[in-house]
Amino acid sequence: MGDGPDSGVAGDDFVDTHVHLDDPAFDPDRVQVLATARAAGVARFVNIGYCPARWATTVALARAEPGVAFTLGLHPGHAGEDGPETFATLVRLVEAERPVAIGEIGLDYSRPDPDPAGQRDLFRRQLDLAASARLPVVIHQRDAAADCATMLAETATTQAVVLHCYDGSDELLDIGLGRGWSFGIGGLVTRAKSTALRDALPRIPIDRIVLETDSPYLVTAGSKDRRNTPAAIPRIAAEIAALTGQPVDLVRTVTTATARGIFGPPVARGPGDD
Repeated sequence: MGDGPDSGVAGDDFVDTHVHLDDPAFDPDRVQVLATARAAGVARFVNIGYCPARWATTVALARAEPGVAFTLGLHPGHAGEDGPETFATLVRLVEAERPVAIGEIGLDYSRPDPDPAGQRDLFRRQLDLAASARLPVVIHQRDAAADCATMLAETATTQAVVLHCYDGSDELLDIGLGRGWSFGIGGLVTRAKSTALRDALPRIPIDRIVLETDSPYLVTAGSKDRRNTPAAIPRIAAEIAALTGQPVDLVRTVTTATARGIFGPPVARGPGDD
C-alpha cells in the first residue's frame, strides 16, 4: 500500500523492520495480530523470507496484506539446504518478486552445524546477489561477529546493511558506524542482562537505528506472552528513548524515516502482480 492521502498510513507511523508473520505461530489469529499492531501505531512490516519453506509464504502474505513488504534469503542456520538448484530458485525469485532486501543472511556459529565454511560461502554468494540486484542486506550474526565484520568489510561502501538483532558487539559497532550501516534494535534492549547492547546504544546515532521485533521470537522484558508480536514496537521505542535521552516521538519519526530510506514505502501488490 502506498503513502498517498487515501492510504490510511501516516508518514511517521512505526515500522517493524524484522518480523515473521507467516510463522505457524500466527496461523490461528494472524489478522487480529496485524490489527492490534496497527492500532498500536505500527503500520508497516518487513516480513523475512529466510528459507525455502518461507519464500512462497512471505510473498503470499505481502500480496494479501497492505503495508507488508518482504525480504528473501537463506539464513545461515539453513545453510544445509543450500545447493545449486536452491540457490538458482532464490535468484529467480529475487528477480521476479521484487523483495526489499536480501535477508536474513550471515553467519551463526552458536552450534557446530551447519559447517562454518559452508556458511561463509553461502554468505558471500548472497552478498554478491544483493550487490547485483542493488538491494540492502539484512544480517543475522550469532557468535561470529569477527568473521561477519570481515566479510561485510569486503562489500562496496555503497552497500546498505541492516545489522539485525544487534547485540552490542564492538566489532560490528565500529565498522557499522564507519560505514553508515543501520542497527536493528528489538526486544533485547528491554532486558537488563543485555548490558553490552544497552551500553552501546547511546553511541549509535538515532538515524542509524531501525526498530524490529523478530516476532514471534524475542519477547520484551516482562511480557506475559511467550509469543512476540509487532505491537511490542512502541515498548521498544520507549526503551530506546529512555536509554538515549531522546523523546519517544523523535525515536518514532527518525527510525521510520530510516526504515523508509532503506526499504522504501510499502508497495501495492495483488494476486495479478507479475
